[in-house]
Amino acid sequence: MATPSQIKRIHILKSLLGLDDDLYREMLMSFGVCSSKDLTFTEASVMLDILETRAEERNLWKRMPKPYEDLNRDSKMATPPQLRMIKGLWREICYFDNNEFANKSLRKFLKTKFKVDDINFLTKTKAIKVIQAIKAIKQKLEKSAAAL
Repeated sequence: MATPSQIKRIHILKSLLGLDDDLYREMLMSFGVCSSKDLTFTEASVMLDILETRAEERNLWKRMPKPYEDLNRDSKMATPPQLRMIKGLWREICYFDNNEFANKSLRKFLKTKFKVDDINFLTKTKAIKVIQAIKAIKQKLEKSAAAL
């Protein structure tokens, strides 16, 4: 589920770019939804990336640095895109729409299943395993939701 801050940024960028309602609805329909509130966390991130790129091209917006880009990482450690993917996937399966809860529950999951205290300490190989594990959980949740 898209976070309130993502939805707010989408609407700010929509206004900044002067998108008419038809074009905006068409963009939403490309994700298979009618409202920005129905976007998943990842879909909202993709839409924000598209809108921010357009706004940057017109010098209307200055993009904030992506999370984890400023980390000085060893070549064996997980890459910033891997870390962002883990966070995004976790937000999609997290049942409370609260950043603090999501971060705590992710840390607990990493500690319990992978013996890692924090996302920043993941190696590339463990990050791949974490992504696969979260995707498996997501698939299970989708199957159980479809069964209802």
